[in-house]
Amino acid sequence: MDAKSYSLLGRLGIGLTISLVVLFVVQWWLVSVIVKKVSEDYIISRLVHDADALLIALTVLPDGHLELDSKRIDAIYHQPFSGHYFQISSGSQLIRSRSLWDQTLKPPRNLDGTLHFIGPQAQPLLAMRYKYTKHKTPIELVIAEDLTPLHQGMGYFEMRYAAVSLLLLFVIMGVQVWVVRRSLKPLDQVREDIKHLETGDATQVCEKGVPREIQPLVLEFNRLLDVMQQRLSRSRTALGNLAHSLKTPLTVLSRLTDSEELEGCAKTRAQLDQQTTKIRQLLDYQLKRARLAGSSAPGWQFRLNEELQPLADTLQHMYADKHLSIELNIPDDKVFSGDREDLLELFGNLLDNACKWAKHRVLLSVNASAGLVFVIEDDGPGCPAEKCNELLRRGKRLDESSLGHGLGLAIVKDIVEQYQGTIHLGKSPLLGGFQVSVAL
Repeated sequence: MDAKSYSLLGRLGIGLTISLVVLFVVQWWLVSVIVKKVSEDYIISRLVHDADALLIALTVLPDGHLELDSKRIDAIYHQPFSGHYFQISSGSQLIRSRSLWDQTLKPPRNLDGTLHFIGPQAQPLLAMRYKYTKHKTPIELVIAEDLTPLHQGMGYFEMRYAAVSLLLLFVIMGVQVWVVRRSLKPLDQVREDIKHLETGDATQVCEKGVPREIQPLVLEFNRLLDVMQQRLSRSRTALGNLAHSLKTPLTVLSRLTDSEELEGCAKTRAQLDQQTTKIRQLLDYQLKRARLAGSSAPGWQFRLNEELQPLADTLQHMYADKHLSIELNIPDDKVFSGDREDLLELFGNLLDNACKWAKHRVLLSVNASAGLVFVIEDDGPGCPAEKCNELLRRGKRLDESSLGHGLGLAIVKDIVEQYQGTIHLGKSPLLGGFQVSVAL
């Protein structure tokens, strides 16, 4: 396959996969950030509530000493390393929650409001720092909560969310592939129609059910097929008219060679006869060559049994004096996609050549494989191996005493090349005479 060729399904699939992956990654990140922010905001609101409760439980004595009523404090602050901590300072006095045990909170300096730092036992803390003045006594309150449960919950949530997103990604991709395949199904029908064109089962691509985006291409393709067939038909008609038009002048020139005026000009008569024969020979060759249609014309099928049996019967009548046996070994219902005139010209030339040289028997064997592979052999004198290739040259005849211009095998070669096939000449191992093997 050409490196530049590609599949529409593949391209759409790759584009969709990339888009979905980017979408799910961005969505996963955005949801994680939002959930984390909402959770932290909830923790902060709880810290604010607890800070208000601590401030209410805090009493400033007349000497400025601070006293905290522990009965009005939540029990979680009395459990060692519970993850809920507070610390109150005023001057040299420091009041810590029982949960800190004997440790001290060390928040970043010169920062107030929301803080993140590491607390006891390497716990990541979310804290709030407040500065109050109560009864003219400055008070600093730091209240914090361990974020470890939040981080663990977020990790569990992100893993589950990623798993669900991945599952949805595969489901959506599967659905999209199904939708794309269903949308591109009309193209499969177009491809099948083109295959039918190649095999000769159709003359045009069906225009029904074709998507609007593809319909102009199909219409143009069918139009070009019509134009090609019309041009080929006109070309053959013009060539036939040309052949008929030239027959009369050539006949007149041929009769001039026998006229009384040229009885005394033997040299001129010989040259005129030679040139007339050469013109006729070239004309026959070029007309036959120009009529070749090739293997790409749509809607053409050559049914070998139906076409070759009448051809064999005709040749048998032509060579009735030789009492030939022309045997056809052709698989039933063997069909080849090609122009009828081309293939009749091909088989006609080869069988006529075999009948001309055969003594009693001519055999045509067609292979049942794909394409068209056949062998024509006879029991005649055959041809030396070193001279076989010379027979395919235009106008070449090994026996100058025989009739003809030596164009038959040259025309055969042109037809084989037009159908991108191969031809081999040699000796028949079965009948001992000449053998031609052709594969189209």
